[in-house]
Amino acid sequence: MKCKLSIQEKLKDLRIEKGLSLQELAEQTGICRASLGNYETDDYKEITHKAIVSLANFYGVTSDYLLGLTENREQHRFPVDDLGLDDE
Repeated sequence: MKCKLSIQEKLKDLRIEKGLSLQELAEQTGICRASLGNYETDDYKEITHKAIVSLANFYGVTSDYLLGLTENREQHRFPVDDLGLDDE
């Protein structure tokens, strides 16, 4: 059985995969280094919605992936016109 990673573990793994220090990540995302470090701590639970969205976009993953709602990391962005929706 596959063990699901916590949001904290996912954030740390994604940062390490990119080869970034917390300071470098802070500089690139505009999120303070102390907050980023806290987000990666196992007992830290207060991650803002804005930070989740910012980090998901930065890493190119979905917020659903970070939140553990899916194991699919990929963001799928489709132009609205390609979705085949109409006004009726």
